[in-house]
Amino acid sequence: MHVVFYADKKYRGGHYFGRIPLHSKRELDKMHKSGTHKSKIGGITIDVCNYDPKPYAHFEYWECPNCYRHPKVKTSPIQPSAIKATIIKKRVRKRR
Repeated sequence: MHVVFYADKKYRGGHYFGRIPLHSKRELDKMHKSGTHKSKIGGITIDVCNYDPKPYAHFEYWECPNCYRHPKVKTSPIQPSAIKATIIKKRVRKRR
């Protein structure tokens, strides 16, 4: 996929859906152990976790125009090497 970014913060060549937080197993275990409580939102009552896990990195979710327009197209799963590359870039940016 080839995405072109412009100075006015526009882009073309892909569809951006946002950042997905990546949580460590330790943080997810803390969340599960903390339990839940009931919360009423509008007319719906839902279970809400008592602990919000802190992400160690974020993964940007993009789709190519073909996959966005034709969701029945079979796509390959996210490769672990792509996630590692994104995490390394994030950590380098934080240090500067």
